Amino acid sequence: MKAAGIDEIRVGTVRALPGQQQFGFLNVAETCDGAPVRIPLAIVQGTAPGPVLWLQAGVHGTEYVGTGAIQRVLRELDPSDLRGTLVCVPMVNILAFRSGSRSALQDGVDMNRVYPGKPLDRAMHVCAHTEIVVHRLFTELSRLAHFVVDCHDGGFFMQMAPFAQYIGGKDGCEGRSQALARACGLRLVWCLDEAEATAKTPGCLMHAAVRVGIPAIMIEVGGQGRLAESDVATAHRALLNVLRHIGMLEGRAIIPEEQHHISRGHRLRSQTGGTVWCAVEPLTHVRRGQVIQVITDLFGCEKERLVAPVDGVVIGLRTLGMVNSGEYCSSIGELSHE
Repeated sequence: MKAAGIDEIRVGTVRALPGQQQFGFLNVAETCDGAPVRIPLAIVQGTAPGPVLWLQAGVHGTEYVGTGAIQRVLRELDPSDLRGTLVCVPMVNILAFRSGSRSALQDGVDMNRVYPGKPLDRAMHVCAHTEIVVHRLFTELSRLAHFVVDCHDGGFFMQMAPFAQYIGGKDGCEGRSQALARACGLRLVWCLDEAEATAKTPGCLMHAAVRVGIPAIMIEVGGQGRLAESDVATAHRALLNVLRHIGMLEGRAIIPEEQHHISRGHRLRSQTGGTVWCAVEPLTHVRRGQVIQVITDLFGCEKERLVAPVDGVVIGLRTLGMVNSGEYCSSIGELSHE
């Protein structure tokens, strides 16, 4: 039976009793010189029973906004105000974080495509670092968590509009995940269709969690490799809203009057390489055919225009000034008419 915040909670080296906040690590692997690969963990136990919320960031090593928001939660949260237990992982992909890369250099595998991971004897990749790390972490998550929030941003090359995403079509979890996403209070709420999730983001944490019956969402805020104050504050408010929504903190989630719902996302990729000029900003409402970005050669001559395939809102925008053919440049969210 999952923990409910009334006994000692243990994950890796961390031990926390009711009323305590404790820090430590989960040992997940070793490097070639025998140095341990340790994922940082924090546990905050309230003084009254309640659910277990698993918060994590840094599945991609160049995404820092969620890390900053979790740091702020840990710095400001008083265990005596909390019901239940908060398990925080401020940086999951620690080797990618060290190298300043999206994925660990040991295998180059996207960590958010291999959940729930695999133990060593069943690993698929020749270099199995990421699979093993994910399996070790997901084993603890599935043992403890009643709810999961996975924090992301646009990394070094993108700026993401604030949104919360959940997977539709999962009986039992869909309604609770949807409520969790809406309660974040972010401007955009995105229902990712089950078929689209399977086709485009197989093996993401959100998908793996709901498959084992745990309501889960992903939030995206900011990017560009920055800990911008406005982005961290937005993500921090979203996490506090989640804590209020599931009854771990007093008060009600603060929801904006204008909250748009996305039924489908459309990614725009460049067919050519060159320099990228943006014609819009994240959260801009656009019409079908409207120019989103222009690709030029190094002399400034136009090579390609990326246009909105539908009426919608700009979710993500490549802010890095260069692009190779086939790379992700922007995404447009098709608004739900329900």
